[in-house]
Amino acid sequence: IVKYRTTLDKFCKEKKRELKRPIELFEEEVNEVLKVVYDAEKPLAEQIKYFDEKEVQAKTETINKFIEKMVEKYNVRAEYAEQLQRDKRWLNKTAKMKDIETSIEGMMIEIAKRQQSDDDYKQILAEKKGMIEFVVDTCNQQYELATPITFDECWGVVKDMPLDQAREFINAKFAKRNEMEEAARASIENETVEIVEASEHKTGLTVTVYDLTEDDAKDLTDFLEMRGYKYKEV
Repeated sequence: IVKYRTTLDKFCKEKKRELKRPIELFEEEVNEVLKVVYDAEKPLAEQIKYFDEKEVQAKTETINKFIEKMVEKYNVRAEYAEQLQRDKRWLNKTAKMKDIETSIEGMMIEIAKRQQSDDDYKQILAEKKGMIEFVVDTCNQQYELATPITFDECWGVVKDMPLDQAREFINAKFAKRNEMEEAARASIENETVEIVEASEHKTGLTVTVYDLTEDDAKDLTDFLEMRGYKYKEV
């Protein structure tokens, strides 16, 4: 039985090799053909790649020229024109130039509106700045503060406020500082009075004068009365 099994196994392997050989030969032949195809395809692919790149370059130049045209048409400055977001899909072969131009012009219109809005804001801000400078100068003249309030102290806070609200804020700021300065002056004056009174009290002096003639006594009393000094005759 072992002999039959061994013989049968050997027979199967030999038949399998015989059947497999045509497939191997076929694969070798196919690979040879594929090698020829690949060798022919490689320069063709390089040529296609070259022409694709040239096509992309030409399309990019066309797009750039149209963008420059739109920048000029809508008077968009360079710093705003740079905000245009280019779409990579514009360079696809399926992207039509007409659709690309419509997209670019729409974005450029929005950029031009944003530019105008910024310009209007800057103009309003410049005019408002002049008004605030006038209000600050007027208040400084009115209050005559020892430490005047500068424009820079106010501008950062009031530049985005309505003008009436900004004026009220500045007036309140001046009134508050004026109140603080008056309180400080009053405090200094009170301290000065107290110091003078204390000094006069501490330096009080009693003088006794002897053996004056009647004329000398009269001259002395006249002098003391004129100066407001207290005296007593004995």
